[in-house]
Amino acid sequence: MSHFRRPVTPAEIGPTLQQLIDELVPGGQPIYVDVRPLEGAPANECFPLVDALVERLGGQRLLGWSLWEFPTLFVEAEFHAVWQMGTGRLVDPAPKQEATERVLFLPDTSSTYTGLQVNNVRRAIRQDPLLQAYLRTFDAQFELLNRGERAGQHGMVSLLDDEAQEMYEIQLQREQLHLQLAACFPEVGPYHPCPCGSGKKVRWCHREAAPKGQPR
Repeated sequence: MSHFRRPVTPAEIGPTLQQLIDELVPGGQPIYVDVRPLEGAPANECFPLVDALVERLGGQRLLGWSLWEFPTLFVEAEFHAVWQMGTGRLVDPAPKQEATERVLFLPDTSSTYTGLQVNNVRRAIRQDPLLQAYLRTFDAQFELLNRGERAGQHGMVSLLDDEAQEMYEIQLQREQLHLQLAACFPEVGPYHPCPCGSGKKVRWCHREAAPKGQPR
């Protein structure tokens, strides 16, 4: 047996995820979208990838939120874009840092993309001070990486001196909290159904790697 250690595509919509959906898009209906990553494209750069596909092949860009869940701990919404083909089919062309066959996508017709980074929205499933502190480290990291002129920058960010130390402290705190929360991680075996709902066994889907590290 091992433990799940990072968010995955939700297999179903639980109460906390439903509350997040209602908060972001009242009355919204999320749908599963196949991930078809473009070879050689950078990970998580959905907006330029989708725009390039629209220009080359037609269709349109659809904005919304990718929904994730760390089973038993928290749910998360990531501002995202998918490609709507001329046939109406939705496809996610952006490679992921962790291989994923599909995403749960919440269309948001009221949203706009201005070129600025948008912080992920996270909501705890359980009321746990350690978990709340853990989630705050992601907000602290986002604030640091998007501070001042960096707000409009994309790609790798270089931090120097005091800010480099600040990042180190944030990541150290997250790692320590991650280890303290390990007892709460759901146990899964290699032949259990994967919690992402793909229908595959864990061994052939979201197989867990090293026991250390961060969820994503």
